[in-house]
Amino acid sequence: MGAETGLPDWGTMRAELAQYGGITVMIPAAIIIAVWLRYSNPRALRAWIITVGVAYSVVALSKLLFKGWGLSFQHLDIAVISGHAMNTCLMLTVALSLVVRQFNPAVRWPAAGAGLLAGAWFGAYCVAPYIHPLNEALAGVTVGAVAAIAFLWRIETTHVRVSPSFIGGGLVVLLACALVPKFNAELLLNRVAITLSGADQAHQTPSWRLDAAHTKAE
Repeated sequence: MGAETGLPDWGTMRAELAQYGGITVMIPAAIIIAVWLRYSNPRALRAWIITVGVAYSVVALSKLLFKGWGLSFQHLDIAVISGHAMNTCLMLTVALSLVVRQFNPAVRWPAAGAGLLAGAWFGAYCVAPYIHPLNEALAGVTVGAVAAIAFLWRIETTHVRVSPSFIGGGLVVLLACALVPKFNAELLLNRVAITLSGADQAHQTPSWRLDAAHTKAE
């Protein structure tokens, strides 16, 4: 269909959308939210820094353990936790809730729910199967969702006020970041994992997936 009409097909569009969940877009999103909070409430900013730090550490640890030592959750079909899915679910949920909170605080949690649903859809239909298998994408969604809800609950009684100019400026910066070439941190993680573990090379594909693919081919 896509080839006949000259337009990209749905699968290609999903694969391209998945790239926007990477750190080239999502780290600036985290910084933009931090700036919003910095000029609104330092207590909320501290909670945000801790939230992002913990979520990123969980994802990074899963990747280092697998890449360096081959440790994974075979019974769950999870080698690593998807950073793309975690990033999108966390940033989208928190950003939507914070923005809506400025205009109608009563719907801040429904907005967060919409962000969670959008993040889950992104993980299940864009990140999977193009960047990670479904279970790894859903694991990332879970980490992002838990982190987002924990952060929003933590600041529930905190006064957070973000000016419309800050919101607009943040969206402009985020759009600019979305247009630049996407950076992938996997090579850096590979080097760190090899250095820490002493392995000759980083693990890439878990053995049970290779065995399953070989069995299926037979």
